[in-house]
Amino acid sequence: MKQYLLVSFLSIAFTAPAWNVSDEPTRRSALIEEFTGIHCPNCPDGHRVAARLNALHPDDVYVVSVHAGYYAQPYPTEPDFRTETGEAVHDQFGINSYPCAVISRSDFGSGFVTGRSSWGSACREATRDMSPVNLWSACSYDPAGRMLHVDVEGFLTEDMTDPRLSVWLLQSEIAGPQSGGGLGVEYPHRHMLRASLTEGAFGEAVDVKASGEYFSRSVDYALPESINGIAVDPVNIELLCFVSEGEGGSVYKVSACRPATAELEQPFVVSFSAPDLVISKNYAFDYLEVYIENHGGVEVNSAEFNVTLNGKLTPVEWTGAVAPHSSALVRLPLDGAWAEAIDNDANKYTVRMMNANGKDVETASISGQFNEIFEYPAEMSVKIKTDVDAADNSWRILDSKGEVVKEFGPYPDGESAEYTESVSLEPGAIYALEIFDRWGDGVRHPSGYMKLYDMDGKSVAQLREINGYGVRQFFRTATEAGVADAMAERTVIAEEYIDLGGRSVAAPGPGIYLLRTSYSDGKTEYSKKIISK
Repeated sequence: MKQYLLVSFLSIAFTAPAWNVSDEPTRRSALIEEFTGIHCPNCPDGHRVAARLNALHPDDVYVVSVHAGYYAQPYPTEPDFRTETGEAVHDQFGINSYPCAVISRSDFGSGFVTGRSSWGSACREATRDMSPVNLWSACSYDPAGRMLHVDVEGFLTEDMTDPRLSVWLLQSEIAGPQSGGGLGVEYPHRHMLRASLTEGAFGEAVDVKASGEYFSRSVDYALPESINGIAVDPVNIELLCFVSEGEGGSVYKVSACRPATAELEQPFVVSFSAPDLVISKNYAFDYLEVYIENHGGVEVNSAEFNVTLNGKLTPVEWTGAVAPHSSALVRLPLDGAWAEAIDNDANKYTVRMMNANGKDVETASISGQFNEIFEYPAEMSVKIKTDVDAADNSWRILDSKGEVVKEFGPYPDGESAEYTESVSLEPGAIYALEIFDRWGDGVRHPSGYMKLYDMDGKSVAQLREINGYGVRQFFRTATEAGVADAMAERTVIAEEYIDLGGRSVAAPGPGIYLLRTSYSDGKTEYSKKIISK
């Protein structure tokens, strides 16, 4: 039996200052309704994708984890995370693959139901449109009687046909089983739909429809001790409020709130994860980037990490501030610990968080490898080809401290075009080329690139595969003598053929090989070699 009381909608001719909700037109929200289940092995990756989009766009992208469908069916000894509301929405959209999501219950070109590789682009399209409605919400919690109070206000900036308001109860930090999660029955489920505080799976009708009208709704809800035998912890709940058009129609605006629970014991749950631009081909910053994820109710202001490079462990300390229920991309200072590795042929590293706020934490490590940095001229011509979503991308050069020394663009959105830029850098210094896509779908519509040329027009480098959140490539600029002079002074001292299996071949026969050439100046180059006879 539902345990809430509803106060009727009010439509009052107050002037705007009497309301908390804005009367200025705003852009549409993106709501990721992620359909998941405890027996879905790929769903943890879906959780990661949705969480990162929310972290990068906290005011525009909202996430709810809906356990429904056959992967969500529990075994007799397992918790049941399903809800009537979640099953109804699941069936409305004919969900049959997992993980998948419906983004704002709209089709942005690839269907209503999308795989996780399309969530970023769909959220981008949603937030480009103007919303016909604004929304504001606030909530409070009274431990005496476990009473939750929610206030919602709305303002129509355009006429709507059938506006519907939904108020959902979400809960995080629910430990349970999850295939593919690697944590047994201790996987932390977050943003999980627990109950609807409004009648029906698709919201309750709003009694105003004309542009310029306000509405409000208040909900009082006795928070149960448990739902389906799973405890409801008030310090880990949030309220998701949204307005849609009609039953099952497009979601236009979302507002979320958390009740203040300072008088209750706050959980301390901290984890960390890899940055959006992971270490790949090479690396030369004097710091490491990681996301510190604060899932609890206490600010995180310090953390200690163990950083291992090529078998050598270096303790690293970080101080700063990560607010409760949020995440932040932070820099871990290396203080020269990786300085010699940037010119090594191959390096292997591992990063592990050991404690936060002086308390031990249990987190998975981040591991990877990288090779030596390249050498480019200090004076270059740069050709950049954008895709039609040019506003999503930044193109820039950073120094070894991560400071921007050259930013290209911004370039016009809505068209794919090529631009030629010039760059003049300090000789003998270390830099990084960085291309970043803030929605995580790369420069692929159509495929774009960055091409570098020396001042004689000779090709220096090409970055053509710009996927995901983008790419970084590190390089050292040549000394004032120039690359051509340095090339003339060096001689070949060794050549090694390597087959496709990575084995060194003394007497290569017909086939395709990687030729490793070592020079007298200490540099090494690789090239593809095809032997036909």
